[in-house]
Amino acid sequence: MTTRTVPDDREITAEALLQRVVELCQERKAEDVVVLDVRELVEYMDAMVICTGRSPRQNRAIAEHVMTQLKREHRVLPLSKAGHDAGAWICVDLVDVVLHVFEPEARAHYDLELLWADAERTEHETPVTEDDDDL
Repeated sequence: MTTRTVPDDREITAEALLQRVVELCQERKAEDVVVLDVRELVEYMDAMVICTGRSPRQNRAIAEHVMTQLKREHRVLPLSKAGHDAGAWICVDLVDVVLHVFEPEARAHYDLELLWADAERTEHETPVTEDDDDL
């Protein structure tokens, strides 16, 4: 029996992973999506994506969507995840990128943007779709 090697076209760079995480958050209507580039500050990750959901249920939907799609598209599994049951603050460690999904009150309380104020900050607006006009 012969074994053949199939090239894996699902590999993803850290930059592409970051962009895809932002897109996936936006697909689930995450609000106030912010990327903090922490490469100059720490060696154990490249960036943090911080976003807000309107409820624990939406937060879980955002985190699950990110994890499911990354697994399906690129075989990327989180190193760890925390807060999924409560849903007020969910943290998904994807090694190069760490995703934080907050309820508004938890985001204001922990204020990661202030804690990481030395990081380069990029804001990403959630695109408005035709379906949003009906709200």
